Amino acid sequence: MSHVKQILSLAHLPSTQIAPIVGCSARYVRKVLVKYGVSHPVGAPFGDRNHSWVGGRMVDLDGYVLLQTKPSRVSEHRAVMESMISRPLTLLEVVDHIDGITIHNDPSNLRLFASNGEHLAATITGHSKNFSVSGLANIGKRTDLGEALVPVDTYHLRKKRGDVRLLAILRASLELGITHPCLLGTTHWLTQNGIDPASRHSLELAWGDLMNRYELDLQQ
Repeated sequence: MSHVKQILSLAHLPSTQIAPIVGCSARYVRKVLVKYGVSHPVGAPFGDRNHSWVGGRMVDLDGYVLLQTKPSRVSEHRAVMESMISRPLTLLEVVDHIDGITIHNDPSNLRLFASNGEHLAATITGHSKNFSVSGLANIGKRTDLGEALVPVDTYHLRKKRGDVRLLAILRASLELGITHPCLLGTTHWLTQNGIDPASRHSLELAWGDLMNRYELDLQQ
């Protein structure tokens, strides 16, 4: 019965992805879903649970969840906060993730700041900045125009590669568990990168690879 409950809780995933997570065959998974009246295609999630559906839930390159609404997309963490406080957020207000996992939008993990200044004061005070080797070399130097050179920014490089998004998904998988609701519709980003969502070892190896790649970026 424990397998059945697990399978039903993962019904947003394809049966081929559910099978290794629960330790059963994909055929058995499909039989359970049919038995309990869950309409579920063999190859992909359905309806608004399918990441390809235009009305669905996706993770952007910055590692934040977007919800498709008409006529545009909205940030899930801001939508959840607006529901919590029963009013629209102002443009200045910032919603922060307490545990730092940007796809974890449970109300208990969100807090509201009146401005970005207040948010930064609460979250980065006392934390040192990371600079690349070339960036550190530029600090204190001056151009011919007497302007200070800007340290090299690696964030946009990692964002373009998809590393920022993948890091958010991996962190949630490792800290909250692969079946956590915040990972709804995200496992395809793991499989696309050759990561087995059902294997913690595979998740940890991928995390280590990303950290090593980040260190190499800082050495540029």
